[in-house]
Amino acid sequence: MAEAVAKEDFSPPAKRARVEQHSGTAQAEHNDTVDSTTDRCTEVARDQLFATFRDFEVVRVLNSSEDNKSIAVEGRLAGKEGTAVVMLQKLPFNAEKLQEIFSDSTSLKMLFRNDVYYNKLALMPPELNEIKATIIYPAEEKHILRFEKQPSSFVDETPELYQEVTKPYIESHSFSKEWIYNILDHKKEVDRIVFEDPDPTLGFILLPDLKWTGDQTEDLYLQAIIHRKDLLSLRDLRAEHLPLLRNIRDKGKAAIKERYGVPGHKLRVYVHYQPSFYHLHVHFTALSFEAPGTWAGKAHLLSTVISNLEVCDEFYKKAVLPFTVKDNHPLRARYKAKGLFVVGFRKKEQKRNNWRIGPKIREQEIRGRTGRWDPDSRREHNRGGTAR
Repeated sequence: MAEAVAKEDFSPPAKRARVEQHSGTAQAEHNDTVDSTTDRCTEVARDQLFATFRDFEVVRVLNSSEDNKSIAVEGRLAGKEGTAVVMLQKLPFNAEKLQEIFSDSTSLKMLFRNDVYYNKLALMPPELNEIKATIIYPAEEKHILRFEKQPSSFVDETPELYQEVTKPYIESHSFSKEWIYNILDHKKEVDRIVFEDPDPTLGFILLPDLKWTGDQTEDLYLQAIIHRKDLLSLRDLRAEHLPLLRNIRDKGKAAIKERYGVPGHKLRVYVHYQPSFYHLHVHFTALSFEAPGTWAGKAHLLSTVISNLEVCDEFYKKAVLPFTVKDNHPLRARYKAKGLFVVGFRKKEQKRNNWRIGPKIREQEIRGRTGRWDPDSRREHNRGGTAR
């Protein structure tokens, strides 16, 4: 809807074209030219939407993390349709700019002093105090759910559960991949590409992740997106894909060493399961950086993946793959419908059943021990006392 509005607001004047009368071919070519120009103008208009946050209205806070120094909000643009999701995150200090911080361009505001201890607030120039902004517009409900803070549940996904629950979900509810194909087809983010192997089977594009500005290596974060489109996640990998995985590992590390000076032994290289989008990609992060999603139940080291496939051709087809899923996620709802996450209910039912059969069990225990039964024992048991 927002794209349609943008086209209407920024549609260019019709271009003059030579059209032969009664020529359907010429008319079609003219229409293609106008449509192409309109699309380019629309892209420019969309790029200009968030030049500032002047027209942005916050609807609610989705998540706020003290650890990551980040906040995610749901909002909207005044006068426009559609919802926006914005994530703001404070960036790590750039060691190369420390001297600029420790200069007269930074003012200090006194909070208090006690003996030799000074507590002050440092007010730095904007260019030394940047905040990373990730914007999704127009955002769908699945984007909002992804950023919304929620408790999580653990799933032990068997091969059968993958076929019955996860795979149908992937086929019907995954995010649009248009932005991925824009990168692979060199339509977008061409200037951000760090390295590319164009081979259609073994090739990939390596570029900075959205969570990294590329200005400092303290929080280095890149991802390799494969060219082939038939591999969606860890579950699809077989021994035949080992050349692809080794190629990503070796050439990815070499490219990062050449561009940023970070050696391979200072990198954490892994894949996510479940991933945020279902087109196989590999994460490269600085070992010193506690990147989101590096915990057990999410990240699988690429070296381990390669080793497992070397041992067993169909390891990831046959293995149980545990993963965490947010409680508001549609995939969790599917697993709940399948019968998972009902432990509390079963315990409650078991407790109720124990209450019903408890006196009978107690009677049998006493009869077995003494050979007789005193009705007072049941009353003591029902009151929670001990029958003697």
